[in-house]
Amino acid sequence: MEISDAIDKVLNAKKELEAAWDGNPLPSFVLNHDLKILRCNASATELFQKSFFQLLGEDFVELVCKGEIQDEIRTSLSRKSDQSSFPVILSFLEGTYQILSQSISLERFVVYIVNLDTIRVPENRAEELRLKLALESGQSGVWDFSLRLGKAYFSPEYARMLGFEPEHFPQNFSHWETLVHWEDREQIRSLFENYLNGSIDSHDLEIRMYTRLGKTIWVWSRGKVVERDENDLPIRVIGTHIDITERKKTEIRTEAVIKIGQQSSRAESEDNILLLALRYSLQLTESSWGYVRICRDGVILSESGLYTVRDQSASVFMPLDSSVKLPRTIRELPIKFNLKENETVELTLYNKRTEYEGIDFKEVELLGTELVHILIRKRTEDLLLTSEWNLQSIVECSPNGILILFDGNIQFYNRSSEILLSQNKNQMRNKKVSEVFGFLNGEDPFEFIQSLSNNGFAPDQNVVEKNIILSNGQKKWVSFWAIEIIYNGEVSILVYLNDLSKSKDTEMQLLQSEKLATIGQLAAGVAHEINNPMAFISSNLETMKRYHKQLHTIMESVNLVLKKYQTDPTVSKILSDWDRYDVTNVLLDTSDMLEESIDGASRVVEIVRNIKSFAHVNKEESFVMCNLNEVITSAINISHHNIKYDSVVEFSFDNDLPEIPCHPQEIGQVIINLLVNAGHAIEEKKNHGLYSDTQGEKPGKIEIKTRYISSENNQQFAEIKIKDNGIGISEDIQSRIFDPFFSTKETGEGTGLGLSISMDIIRKHKGKIDLESIRCEGTTFTILLPTNLEDVYGSE
Repeated sequence: MEISDAIDKVLNAKKELEAAWDGNPLPSFVLNHDLKILRCNASATELFQKSFFQLLGEDFVELVCKGEIQDEIRTSLSRKSDQSSFPVILSFLEGTYQILSQSISLERFVVYIVNLDTIRVPENRAEELRLKLALESGQSGVWDFSLRLGKAYFSPEYARMLGFEPEHFPQNFSHWETLVHWEDREQIRSLFENYLNGSIDSHDLEIRMYTRLGKTIWVWSRGKVVERDENDLPIRVIGTHIDITERKKTEIRTEAVIKIGQQSSRAESEDNILLLALRYSLQLTESSWGYVRICRDGVILSESGLYTVRDQSASVFMPLDSSVKLPRTIRELPIKFNLKENETVELTLYNKRTEYEGIDFKEVELLGTELVHILIRKRTEDLLLTSEWNLQSIVECSPNGILILFDGNIQFYNRSSEILLSQNKNQMRNKKVSEVFGFLNGEDPFEFIQSLSNNGFAPDQNVVEKNIILSNGQKKWVSFWAIEIIYNGEVSILVYLNDLSKSKDTEMQLLQSEKLATIGQLAAGVAHEINNPMAFISSNLETMKRYHKQLHTIMESVNLVLKKYQTDPTVSKILSDWDRYDVTNVLLDTSDMLEESIDGASRVVEIVRNIKSFAHVNKEESFVMCNLNEVITSAINISHHNIKYDSVVEFSFDNDLPEIPCHPQEIGQVIINLLVNAGHAIEEKKNHGLYSDTQGEKPGKIEIKTRYISSENNQQFAEIKIKDNGIGISEDIQSRIFDPFFSTKETGEGTGLGLSISMDIIRKHKGKIDLESIRCEGTTFTILLPTNLEDVYGSE
């Protein structure tokens, strides 16, 4: 029976709306978003002298307006504001017209045409009566207010609309105002104040009203001034009310669904979405409070509640908690929705002003059904996003580079591949793989990867190591593994890249270390063998020096004696030979030669000692305490022959520098590498003619300084600075000089391992090595080495 009554009510409401529409004396149209006529009333067909079917589909603007204002009117109508009104003087119709528009949905709005020339104050009561009868013929509720006297007239249909018998409906403004919903009363009072002060001539709005039994209905209120005083101020307004409750609740529910969907798309939490649905449910039914719960197998998983309070002229929805004291429950509307097999959404509303009606249940049930659909969709999307995020995280965290190629273009890549291939972040998408790297033999990378993907599926059988060259010129060893996959619906190739450069570098460094160890052992043996003959050479030279000094003394005495007997022919012959062979100078030169030989022998012994010290292989892996200044001095002596021709070495050692824990021969190797590089830089600058003439035969200058410093966190370091005035290092390669095998020298002149090995040695000692260089001005290397053994082993 209730469903049948509801259907009858809907049909009756439909008839009333259609009758009101067709009986409206104003030409009225319903337009779509393209301003095409979807519907019109009888007054419209009469105005244009065309049938309904002739007007259907016509462009409203072209039908009414002349070309001069068509664009202006079209723009104004297309704004889709809730209400708009503007006159149309340049129309195809005779006279001056006003166009009124009212939005009724996102895609449709209704337009009225008012002939301003025919609107006037009724000249007599008969004409006024005819106007009322015309309005009442549309089955609308008609009202007539005397603004100054506060008197009112309400038609029988108006009384019945609010649940009154016509004869029992009080005909006064004060009673009527009590029937206006409390949230809309201020709006109504402002409306009639605007009528009284003459600021408006008409109105068109939607308000809520109470029926005799306390039920709230929505009405469409329209009114117009029909009488003015001698000062042209309004004194009488006539209008109509149409019950639009069904439509308005549908609009509110539609708005709720849209807002809930928007919250879902903005990744709002599920609790916030449920609270929004509850708020609209309270608004639809005008309930005092309510709860929304998620339950699984009868157990409440989450619960949220709201209650309404009056705040001046509007209702405010407040969260329910244990501190809120609610009145006794009088009415209750519980509705349950299945979310999934064992999970439900339970929506319960309490204490509506009147009994809950079928329309309340229907609208809330429809809203709840949409809510469940949105929640299911949101959970599915969240699950997909979580799965996608998990997979993305796994891929992004992979130490291997991952590429997905389609037709040679990169469709996907992870961060490791960007780092491996030296690409800027987010710059590889849709690039040709051949634009990112290539092979030294000229082979096409994509063709290689394609052939690799066809070789099989087992990674251990399908991995190929290649030496590649990147777009920035850098070379790397990389292993490739590829397989065909379906990506975005297309057959693509998944490529795994593994950077082998470090392992290859390690292999080369181990090989270099073995070579260095072998050379060191050989040098130590050679030095030992040299020491033996150098021992007796040095001893003999010292003896000869002593003998020569004695002989030189005797020969000078002999020369003096011979000069006394120079008249003797034999003596004269000896003196003549003495002068001819310049024996005096020979004795002097011999003395100088012996001094130089002794000095040379001493230098050879010192060099051999330094070689033995540098080449000495540690038996233990642990560090030993050593004097850093002595290690540097030894390194300078060993590398002196590489730098002595073009450079002067100046050093300033901190004599108070404490002994530091280190491998002396490794630190010595670092110093030698830096000194040799400095010598080469100076030689290159000299060859380019970049030194001024005033700098002399040895224009190069190498400064070596040591000092003791303390850091901010109270760590102590020994600092070594090696500064040269050589050719310098350009900024674009400074970040690469510590890379293995990177060298600025010509092919065959260097391995590119010196600075790489130096960096590894300093890191091994838990120290730091920094570079400052200006092209054509010089380079400074700064080395910091911990002086505390605990700082070295404590960080391992």
